[in-house]
Amino acid sequence: MRIIDLLVSGLTLGAIYALVALGFHLVFKMTGVIDFAQGDKVIIGGLIGLTLVNRGLSTILLVALIVLAAGIVLGIAYDAIVILPTRGNGPIAAIAATVGITLVFANGGQIVWGPDGKPFPPVHGGAVELGDVRIGYQDLLIWAVVLAVGIGLATLLGRSRTGRGMVAAATDPLAATAVGINVSRMRAIAFALAFGLAALAGVLVAPITLAGGTLGTALTLKGFTGAVLGGLASTRGVLVGAVLLGVLESELAAVIPNSYVDPIVLLALIVILLVMPNGLFGLRRQRLA
Repeated sequence: MRIIDLLVSGLTLGAIYALVALGFHLVFKMTGVIDFAQGDKVIIGGLIGLTLVNRGLSTILLVALIVLAAGIVLGIAYDAIVILPTRGNGPIAAIAATVGITLVFANGGQIVWGPDGKPFPPVHGGAVELGDVRIGYQDLLIWAVVLAVGIGLATLLGRSRTGRGMVAAATDPLAATAVGINVSRMRAIAFALAFGLAALAGVLVAPITLAGGTLGTALTLKGFTGAVLGGLASTRGVLVGAVLLGVLESELAAVIPNSYVDPIVLLALIVILLVMPNGLFGLRRQRLA
């Protein structure tokens, strides 16, 4: 496979990781919690979308919007059932809860939909040809959504009043409460948005990765690795780190056995973090809520 084809494949792989990594970033930035259920939320979104398609809903755009709305509702429930009971016990308790809920998502999904991945119809099966380079419409759609989500999150967190309120609630809940910010509401919004975006990502990537199956843990690991590589608190860093990870994996897989790719990638991550502990674009000082 030519270098340019590997690059296209790597960009799509990196964009998939970026969709998961942005969920990590959103929750961390707005709540101070690292949510290790992100990959499984993507799987749940893909399975909900597949159910809608199997029920006769053929318009993928409408499927995506319904899945997005369902993800937001599930995110509110997720915050109330999983995260809210841990508040007051520090971020470690919340992180542990997110690890535990991954088992519920994974096993529940397999019980309801079965253990195997299932085919999911793409938005469009065609491709754009630029000379000898062929880029599928599904790839272009994923790239576009990742870019739009990245810009949207950067705007929300950096320029909107709601976003600044969420960041303030994560940074210093007591001070935020003192100035009239509803900390519980801000955190609920954060988890609702994160679940909604993860569910939407499930619909986008299912035509490539299949819907369902056991990829949730792998997506979580790769998304978190990309986020940490770029800088967990930086929207730009998360995007760049995840895309670099995807490109690196794609290039390495072309020259070495697949079984060696993950160890080499993780080793590279360790080396980079030894030199830059907060990632490529991370802030020098971070504070957990």
